[in-house]
Amino acid sequence: MGALEAVAIICFVILVVIVVMIKEQRLSDPDRLDTIYSNQMQDVCLLRNGPVSAALFRQSGNLYRDLGLFDDWKSAMHEIETSFRRAKIDAVYVVKNTPDHFEVFRLHHSHRGKAEGKKLGGAVIASET
Repeated sequence: MGALEAVAIICFVILVVIVVMIKEQRLSDPDRLDTIYSNQMQDVCLLRNGPVSAALFRQSGNLYRDLGLFDDWKSAMHEIETSFRRAKIDAVYVVKNTPDHFEVFRLHHSHRGKAEGKKLGGAVIASET
């Protein structure tokens, strides 16, 4: 390995560490509502009461599982939180949070294994009214 490759690897490692530190800093800031722990999703959700549909998405962006229709968003959120706990997703980035639409993706992309794009990556809840 030459000196140029070593410098490139060191620069890449430093960049990765900086990105992780920035994400963790955002996560620890209580005023930021776009980077939260998974168990805070119900607290920040702005969805109005009424029937909703929910779905889980893969890291690749494709559909992971359609959860179907729910009478209210809290029931859908409970199902999503259960799936996130099973997938060991402890922090999420809130992509959209309106009275009609709530969408989140995992904060740290999992690069482990040969099926990394097939892993659970996010969820969406949309109002049916």
